[in-house]
Amino acid sequence: MRHFLVLALLIVPVFSQKAPFTPDVLWRIARISEPQISPDGNTVAFTVGQPDIDKNTTIRHIWTVPVSGGTPVQVTREGTQNTRPRWSMDSKAIYFVSNRGGSSQLWSMNPDGSSSKQITNLSTEADGVSVSPDGKLLLFTSEVFPDCPDEACNAKRIKDEESNKMKARVYTSLLYRHWNQWSGKRRKHLFVVANEGGTPRDITPGLAFDVPTFSLGGPDDYVFSPDSKEVAYVANTDTDQSLSTNSDIFVVPVTGGDAKRINIGMGAERSPLFSPDGKYLLCRSQSRAGYESDQWRLVSIDRASGRINVLTEALDRNVNSFTVSPDSSRIFLTAEDRGRSVIQMMPIGGGGARAVVTGAAHMDDVQFAPDGKYLLCRSQSRAGYESDQWRLVSIDRASGRINVLTEALDRNVNSFTVSP
Repeated sequence: MRHFLVLALLIVPVFSQKAPFTPDVLWRIARISEPQISPDGNTVAFTVGQPDIDKNTTIRHIWTVPVSGGTPVQVTREGTQNTRPRWSMDSKAIYFVSNRGGSSQLWSMNPDGSSSKQITNLSTEADGVSVSPDGKLLLFTSEVFPDCPDEACNAKRIKDEESNKMKARVYTSLLYRHWNQWSGKRRKHLFVVANEGGTPRDITPGLAFDVPTFSLGGPDDYVFSPDSKEVAYVANTDTDQSLSTNSDIFVVPVTGGDAKRINIGMGAERSPLFSPDGKYLLCRSQSRAGYESDQWRLVSIDRASGRINVLTEALDRNVNSFTVSPDSSRIFLTAEDRGRSVIQMMPIGGGGARAVVTGAAHMDDVQFAPDGKYLLCRSQSRAGYESDQWRLVSIDRASGRINVLTEALDRNVNSFTVSP
């Protein structure tokens, strides 16, 4: 069994010259997100967003960098939105979402960006791609009309809406708008498609509610099981969406069929994640109904017995991102404390948590290389400073060596110290 060093992660900004932190400087900072380690453990793919003030948008492209450190390389150039990099199981291809063809669709490419290939061509578009553990299937979301049985029906309905000269909206219930998007008649469903393309299959047909793409502060809201035979996802099926926070976890076969609801309580459940051995399904859970700001706890469900165990009952902090070690023995999680977010470790069966990576920083998106040799996370150097730049950091588990993988994208010079 590997041993973990307790590391103190300190990122100290050192400016070559003193200058005011103006809005122009803020807009020049690269937005780093969506890191994914390749299955061979050698490379990290991630998304970099660069604000374009003149066009009032953020341009997003995919980059790669060696896990052991090196110079990041931009691998996408076409389109303005290239996101969600996900590796093939042999590490020889990257699946991603791009608008390079005029709409948001799934694409694949070589790790250097060459030989790009469009996989989907849906009128309802595609987003949020994930790859099954056996590498054969892609899971994604698409906003469809719930009563439409196929692509032809969706395409016709969209064409009819676009050609209709009457653009007024009539709402008889909440919610009618969320952030910058109107809520129309379409709903976000889950689809699977072969990794080489083909006809996508809706595995949530008729669902009158949205399947969220991601969970703020935690893992995705849908995930493949380790044997690639099932998908766990989140949905709130209460009639009054404006008052309810009661989202539940559902498990459905990848071939489609009846979904099994896992109801933990009257509060929200988000971020389902299977342990690598398939014995547990973990998620974040809130206990109080209708209380959006309730504390997020970490919960495990024993798949054989159905037993539910609240793992962080003694932790008076929100659980944000989390992952499970490759041997399924331990959970690594981040929890915010006094403006800082550190990485903690606990047994998968429950017990006390202890900090394994600490410091004056905010850490998130914790994940392992498949061989367990590296721990990867995103980190902000200035604790409590919401607009600070995110950096990708890898930690060698054997030596405790820390690498800032995206230092070439920084506007600051950074240094690290490791505790004895």
